[in-house]
Amino acid sequence: MTFHINKQNIIESSATVAINSLAQKKISSGIKIFNLSVGEPKLPMHELLLEAAVEAMRKGKTLYPPVSGISELKRSASEWMKNSYDCSYKPENCLVVNGGKFGIYLLLQLALTKGNEVIIVSPYWVSYPAITRLFGGTPIIVETNEIENWKLTPDKLKKVCSSNSKVLILNNGSNPTGILYTKQELKEILDVAREYNLLVISDEVYSGLAYDNHPYISCGSFPEHQDNVIVIQSCSKNFAMTGWRVGFVFGNENIIKQLTSLVGQSTSGVTTISQWVAVAAIENEKIINPWVKQEMQKRRDLMASLLNNQFSVTVNPPPSSLYFFISLVKLGVKNMTSAEFCTRVLEKENTALVPGLAFGKEGYIRLSFGTDEDDLIQGIKNLARSIHP
Repeated sequence: MTFHINKQNIIESSATVAINSLAQKKISSGIKIFNLSVGEPKLPMHELLLEAAVEAMRKGKTLYPPVSGISELKRSASEWMKNSYDCSYKPENCLVVNGGKFGIYLLLQLALTKGNEVIIVSPYWVSYPAITRLFGGTPIIVETNEIENWKLTPDKLKKVCSSNSKVLILNNGSNPTGILYTKQELKEILDVAREYNLLVISDEVYSGLAYDNHPYISCGSFPEHQDNVIVIQSCSKNFAMTGWRVGFVFGNENIIKQLTSLVGQSTSGVTTISQWVAVAAIENEKIINPWVKQEMQKRRDLMASLLNNQFSVTVNPPPSSLYFFISLVKLGVKNMTSAEFCTRVLEKENTALVPGLAFGKEGYIRLSFGTDEDDLIQGIKNLARSIHP
């Protein structure tokens, strides 16, 4: 019997995963890799979270979870969104999912039919176009540029809207650029989205990593747009809980019910122990998130200093997220694609970066400052040596 593959379901691998896989292969051979590619705050597990995990296991909280999430977590998460971001969600507006990415996956699965257009702002997180194609959608890429601070504008959004436009994915606290939108900028974008009847998926997983006292504005904080805005949140970056795989979808109660049915026929819910750890994280948000943010801002400032010193350029620290998104030309690299350059640096200097092509922007690279300080220091030195031996 020949197994026939549905070609629509064949999607490209994430470039970040590909680079990390090559790095892991070197590591398994005993080679030290300075990994500036992986997007996670590399910190030890906070003691409060460790205690919560142990307590959950000791109390036998290890059985199947409710499909939509344990009630304690949905209640805590909804209160967190209200207290921190001025959103008026109730537990019935919240779905607990296996990381923010799976929330986006479920939403596009629910929303798209063949030919629907999904508007995506470039530079974009690598998974947006791939998941869109998986469900028969057509990615419509809106180009932005560094001079304009990488931001979507109402005019740019209007120009790409058509009768086939169904979804806008907006990443505030952007991966890879780290840009933040103001309240007025978001309002104008949401007004256009409503005019064209777009479902807005607002990816806000970096909301807790806004630096230098920059305010974070959630798309869920606009009451007039509650019916067409879905907010994706996560514990991964906000609480340095990447491996626990706890994310959230906040939105219209009817959509949450439909998504819950999809979860019931796929993952059956998020690991019970992970959910209890997430409850502890949110209940201790004012302790854990400032600790994570302070450490990440310290590493961000260190990377900025290292880049400016090694390359004699002016690199402005991003206002949020975990990344610097830098032009190869600014670093002195010519006649080389971003993929070629990243491969060379990994092969010759054992330092992992991510090519800008993965984010829809050739000629750039993404550097993560989520790793520890020793790796940051040596990684940037290696990067400089690869360009100026």
